[in-house]
Amino acid sequence: MRAPRRRVNIAAVILAALATSLALITLLGLAPVPALPESINGILSQFSTLLIRLVTVVGGIAVIIGVLNLFAVHIGKLQKGGSSALYSFVTVLAAVLVVVVHLADRAGLLKALEPGRATGDTSPLVSLTLMDAVQVAIESALAGLLLFFLVYAAYRLMRRRVTGWNILFIMTLLIVLVGYIPLSTLGFLTTIRDWVLRVPVSAGTRGILIGVALGTLTVGVRLLLGQDRSFRE
Repeated sequence: MRAPRRRVNIAAVILAALATSLALITLLGLAPVPALPESINGILSQFSTLLIRLVTVVGGIAVIIGVLNLFAVHIGKLQKGGSSALYSFVTVLAAVLVVVVHLADRAGLLKALEPGRATGDTSPLVSLTLMDAVQVAIESALAGLLLFFLVYAAYRLMRRRVTGWNILFIMTLLIVLVGYIPLSTLGFLTTIRDWVLRVPVSAGTRGILIGVALGTLTVGVRLLLGQDRSFRE
């Protein structure tokens, strides 16, 4: 029995070819080819710059649409009530306060909070300072939770099965955690902790970032070639 032939979507093929062509032109504009004339490289550079600006504008519009969708979803939850209404109220209130403070800071209405601010300076210093303070507090709380999570994960790991890799993980965890204790007698542990963070951790982080970049590039190419469907489909 012959398998049914898959119908080719002409519109999808045209869009994939157009997207692939624009992507190649953008790459050629960002990385000029020495074999091409300088005039052609200049045209490609200008066209790629124009495409990047258009993508930036579209991305900004997408962010605005996402924020409006966030408001719509949480306002709908507030109208329905229930156990998640409190979280939706906090989310909407925080978003509104951030927007109001930023706009007021841009308009110069918060100059009273900055006595040493230069005249004519319209940079949103108050909103940026407030955001940094809230962000640092949240990051500190998450770091504290991560500490307890690592200790509990190490306990569960050693309780389930003891292997060489598990012992290496526990020793590294103990060295890093104890190395942060400000005691003069633990100076050698501080040195080892700095080496662990500077060499293995940095190498692992870069490897993860390179893997994410390669995975994103592969998925993008497969999507442009029409081999994968986008999430909206």
